[in-house]
Amino acid sequence: MKILLIEDDQPTGSMLAELLTAQHYMVNLATDGQTGLELARGFAYDLIVLDVSLPKLDGLSVCKQLRVEGYQCPILLLTANAGSHERVMGLDAGANDYVAKPFDPPELLARVRALLRRDAATTSVLSWENVQLDTVSNEVTCNGESLRFTHKEYCLLELFLLNPKRIFSRSALLDRLWDFAEPPGEETVSTHIKCLRQKLKAAGAADLIETVYGLGYRLRTPTQAVDPPVLAATGKQREVKLQTAVTITSNVWNKYRDKILAQVMVIETAAQALTIAQLTPKDRQYAQQEAHKLAGSLGIFGFMAGSQLAQELEALLQPEVMLRTVEVQRIVKLAASLRQMLEQPQLTPSTLETSAYAPLILMIDDDLMLAERVRIEAIAWGLRVEVATDLTVARKAIVQSPPTVILLDLNFPGAENGFMLLRELMQRSPKIPVLAFTGQGDLASRLEVVRLGGSVFLQKPLPTYEILKAVTDVLHQTQVQHHNRVMVVDDDGAIVDSLAHLLQPFGVDVTGLSDPQQFWQVLTATMPNLLLLDLEMLGFNGVELCQAV
Repeated sequence: MKILLIEDDQPTGSMLAELLTAQHYMVNLATDGQTGLELARGFAYDLIVLDVSLPKLDGLSVCKQLRVEGYQCPILLLTANAGSHERVMGLDAGANDYVAKPFDPPELLARVRALLRRDAATTSVLSWENVQLDTVSNEVTCNGESLRFTHKEYCLLELFLLNPKRIFSRSALLDRLWDFAEPPGEETVSTHIKCLRQKLKAAGAADLIETVYGLGYRLRTPTQAVDPPVLAATGKQREVKLQTAVTITSNVWNKYRDKILAQVMVIETAAQALTIAQLTPKDRQYAQQEAHKLAGSLGIFGFMAGSQLAQELEALLQPEVMLRTVEVQRIVKLAASLRQMLEQPQLTPSTLETSAYAPLILMIDDDLMLAERVRIEAIAWGLRVEVATDLTVARKAIVQSPPTVILLDLNFPGAENGFMLLRELMQRSPKIPVLAFTGQGDLASRLEVVRLGGSVFLQKPLPTYEILKAVTDVLHQTQVQHHNRVMVVDDDGAIVDSLAHLLQPFGVDVTGLSDPQQFWQVLTATMPNLLLLDLEMLGFNGVELCQAV
């Protein structure tokens, strides 16, 4: 499968290219929109991965132009702007999917596979008689035995299995599987086909590649239909693939670390120029562009807190923002914090993946160095951490993705403080456990936290281990105190009873309701963790009930 990657940020582009190549994709890299558009017009690709912010021609314009010309290849957009307006613009421009930077490499690869499957096979397992190829684990087996192929041999086999009736000429195979910048001679194709045939024959497979003289090669029609075994990726395979992603990310980080620090230097220089009112509009725009690139790339390398610092710098350096003394001082502080974070010798990018279902900690604290240490160590505890640097961001995060537990600093610059958020959370249902974590150790503060429903009071400074130990203790208490409660609303009583019998063996407390008119009374009385609503009911439908909650 051939992918066109259009990304102007060198560290991000290099990491993505290596990551995709490791999954046996053929990757062409373009560093500006105009070059990417010309490559898309001139060569056949299975997928385009396209950054939105590009020099010469932006990604949305590239996407629109290709769709106007009738281009059908799926397009995956990448951008550091994660707002709903930007997502709508991207999808309206003709993109098939949208990934916000910084992204999780395994998730990006899953999105790539999903887009490639739309126009290809609907299953991740491709088969021909006794040969199976799993596009998720990148494993090829014959009679259940694993086979080893070179990168090009694997790509050839996958291409034939995905296009069972198509004849590929040698020039077409060169175009699909070799780099356009250094294309070999057509005899190279014949050599790889020969090696692929020999390896399959040695494994006991029939000759699946047929030579159509004068035209090229195609997949031979199977002599018998064989039900392929399902090759689900084992835990070991997933571990190997994750370790591959970790290794690639770490290697690329080591390669581009100095370049990224040079980008930080651009921002630091701009910050110093601001302090003496000598920053030109051109230099300010340049610093803003570097901050934008860092906002996307640092998170990909595991520096989520660094990405947040860069995002704030990007916003402050926007040309239309009027900078007073307080904003200038903030820029200087953010730039210094960013360099300090990236220069720590003991800190390496954390790309280990925690489960999407792991407990989520929302850490509300403007100390990003501390937040990054907690986030990295939390991975080993099986916990996810998101960071909000002010109460406005925290409120949005609680609404968009309710955390399992909140770690809350009580002190913030400005009029608001952590006590105000605690009061708001007292009125929330269901309750979210809150651990107060602050430098205020006086008795009055402790009593106020207890009065407002805080679960634990932690005083700074505190080792990361002690912080996470307190979090896990609160999580354990919450799990013991609260059972899984599900409310099923369906005007068909048989379905309600059936779901209750189905869920109860799993330790789920089920409340069934056949009359939607009583929905609100039962909801407030039982306080379920999850609602299962029938879409079509008499009186009120499921959508209306959902909107009322």
